[in-house]
Amino acid sequence: MYKTIIKPFIGITISLLGLIVLLIPMIIISLIIKFDSPGPALFKQKRLGKKQKVFTVYKFRTMCNHAFEKGGVASSEHDARITKIGKTLRKTSLDEVPQLLNIIKGEMAIIGPRPILPFEFEEYKNNERYAHRYDAKPGMFCTVDIDLRATATRELQFEMDAEYVDKMSFGLDFKVFFGIIKTVVLGKNVYKEQ
Repeated sequence: MYKTIIKPFIGITISLLGLIVLLIPMIIISLIIKFDSPGPALFKQKRLGKKQKVFTVYKFRTMCNHAFEKGGVASSEHDARITKIGKTLRKTSLDEVPQLLNIIKGEMAIIGPRPILPFEFEEYKNNERYAHRYDAKPGMFCTVDIDLRATATRELQFEMDAEYVDKMSFGLDFKVFFGIIKTVVLGKNVYKEQ
């Protein structure tokens, strides 16, 4: 009952309240992004969701426009494509806030395996254990974010995701939600290369 009714209800309720509370800060962030560099304030990208269904994830843009086409995923804070405001947004995880829209649309959850690009799972597609991560909606945050964040290997991330799906409960979600606060406040492990 928690997985199918209570968890989605809590997620949508918190997301709606979050958007109301954060509306003005989000507008301010959007304006700063626009002034900081050319391009849209929102970044949209295709990611894998539940049952490996592709959906569009929303984030605040933290890199120059069309950065991914110019060099893929940023792995270091010294990546020249990351904008000035982008460094702050990434460090504080504020770039994730627009994903509240994904939660309201029913595509994501507050806590769940982080959504990745389709090609990033290609070499693991026949691994049943890792594919188990797609038996739950992807989340803004998950167990890997409590400490490791971007420094976790793909294999470790996928194993932790599968374990999360096995043990998903209100208690675990509560622990993860409050556990990541310290990590975000300290700005730990935002990139693979620290």
